[in-house]
Formats: sequence, structure tokens, C-alpha cells
Amino acid sequence: RFDREALAGEVVRVHDLRRDPRVNIPDLVRTEGLISALQAGMAFQDQAIGVMRLYSRSPRVFTDADARLAQVLANQAATAVEQARLLRAKRHEEQLQQQVRLGAAVQRRMLPERVPSMARFDVAFRYVPSLELGGDFLDVFEIGPKAAPSLAVAVGDVVGKGLPAALLMSACRASLRAHAQADGQADVPTVLAHVNRDLCRDTLDNEFVTVWLGALDASTARLTYCSAGHDPPILVRAPDQPRRPGPEDVRMLSAEGLVIGIDEGQSYRPVSVELLRGDVLVCYTDGLIDARSFLGERFGRDRLRSAVLHGIALEPDAPAQVILERIFWELRSFTGLKGQVDDQTVVVVRVR
Repeated sequence: RFDREALAGEVVRVHDLRRDPRVNIPDLVRTEGLISALQAGMAFQDQAIGVMRLYSRSPRVFTDADARLAQVLANQAATAVEQARLLRAKRHEEQLQQQVRLGAAVQRRMLPERVPSMARFDVAFRYVPSLELGGDFLDVFEIGPKAAPSLAVAVGDVVGKGLPAALLMSACRASLRAHAQADGQADVPTVLAHVNRDLCRDTLDNEFVTVWLGALDASTARLTYCSAGHDPPILVRAPDQPRRPGPEDVRMLSAEGLVIGIDEGQSYRPVSVELLRGDVLVCYTDGLIDARSFLGERFGRDRLRSAVLHGIALEPDAPAQVILERIFWELRSFTGLKGQVDDQTVVVVRVR
């Protein structure tokens, strides 16, 4: 009862604890020899954080001046307690941020340092995390027999953000590379099935990954791909007539397949398409098309298609890097200074 009164803003003065009916621990009062008490609530910015208690082992009648002094001391103590709490929180946050920065540095090192040199394909990519640790990933590497290699392109998106998503992303990427390069074969559906089995053993029910994996044959430029619930890439066909490509030359590379990490027995059906000189392939994650303007409007696939077509229209033989820059230029023009809320990953491949 003393605490309730003190926290309500009253300075409680008790002249004789031994006879006051509000005392809940009379035995302790007698054992300690406590007789009088003065109690004041501790509050910081109108938020109660505790009670300051002053005891006397001799009878004492507390004056109004004593009560005012006790309240001043209680307020100062509350400020000191809150400052100590904020300092501890700041130190904890700094330690956490340092760990996150170290993790982000490791994650950045997992991005491809260079693209395998293949005369048929010009490749550019960009990964922009929304937090220092993100859940998107991309990879570009060589697979298949040395005599007839293929260029593997992988884009994925882990549900969630931050450290848990980054850890799952790392596991998925490592598994994908290991299986893709294990036997020298470029069998895309088998690779995805192995990755899915690996992650199903280690993920919770609410953890999953979307993945698009494609293999580009270096000799024929044939693309074989599978999708595990990922957004379909955009393929812009080079017109067979001397004109700029338009919406009629754009194709979405859709494929059926359940996300990674849900059903251990899931299999994936490959889709093949023959690419021609001048074709442009754009793989991306949903953070790009879900980006919003200040009015809440989505960037969407239509604007992504327009950005690619615009880049090609400005420079018909534009390399992959120029097309990539055009995509992000139009994205930033659309979103303005609005904060990024999801990772954004784009891979552009142009057939030479």
C-alpha cells in the first residue's frame, strides 16, 4: 500500500511502522528495528520506475521540508537510474551493431567477385540490402563439364530480414554451390531438389526460400531453368527486324515449383528456351517490384519492363551494366527519398 501511494505521487510519512496497519512485513520491521519511514515515488518523464524508501531506527516526525527533499532526491535518483539503463542499452546496441557489421562484411564477400569469362554472355548484377544483413542472395558461376561449360545464374529471397534471414541465405547459397558443382553436371532440377532436401532438415515451419536457378549453355546459348516459387525473370527478345524492342518482345520466364524448405520430397520441372544474340535476361527479387513511391504505389513489373526497354532504346547495343544502371535509375526516380524496406537484387545477362 505504501508503494501504491508513493507511485501515485504522494510522499508517504510513517511515524511508527510497528503500529501502522499498512505494513505488510511487521516481522522484518521488528527484526531490523525500523520505526519511522519516508517513501517517495521515482518517476522519469511521468513514467513510474520505482520507490525510494528512507528508514529511521528512532522515532521521528517528518516535516513538509523532509517530504519535499525526499521527492527531489527520488526524482534525481530516477534520472540516474534511467540514464544508467540507457547507457547499458546503448552499449548493448553498439555490440550488436558491431556483430551485424561483421556479419554483413562476411555476407558481402559471398557475392561473386567476378563473373566467369564466357564470350556469349555479358553479365552485371547488384545487391542492395535494406538492413546491413539481408535475406536476398545472388550467384553467378560456372557449372557443367569443362569441355562444355554453362553459366549458372541463381537469385533467391529468404523470408524475413536481419540475422536469421542472413544465416538461412548463407546455408542456401552454400548448398546450391556445393550441389551444382559436385559432379560436373549442369542438371538444374536435380540441384534444386538437393538444396530443398538440405534446407528442409534445418528450417522451421515458417522459414522458406524462393529460388530461381538457370543454366546458360556457353556453346548454344540455350537457357534451362527452374523456379522454387520465385518471381519470373524478364526476357526481352532482340527483334528480328531493324527496330527497337517493344512490349511485344517481352516474355516472363514462369515455371512451377514450391518454395525451398517446405516439402522435402518436392521435385522441380525444368523449362528450356533458346536465347539469341541481343536478348536480355533480367532476374530480380520482390524487393525491387514491391518498392513504393511516397503515394504508396508499387514499382511493379510493368515499370521494370519499361526500364529495361528504355535502356535498350537509348542504346540498342547497351551492355548489361548500362541496362542495370537504367533499372536502378528509374527505380530511384520512382521512389524518391522514401526508405527502402526490403532487399533489392537484380542480375542482367545480355547475349552477345
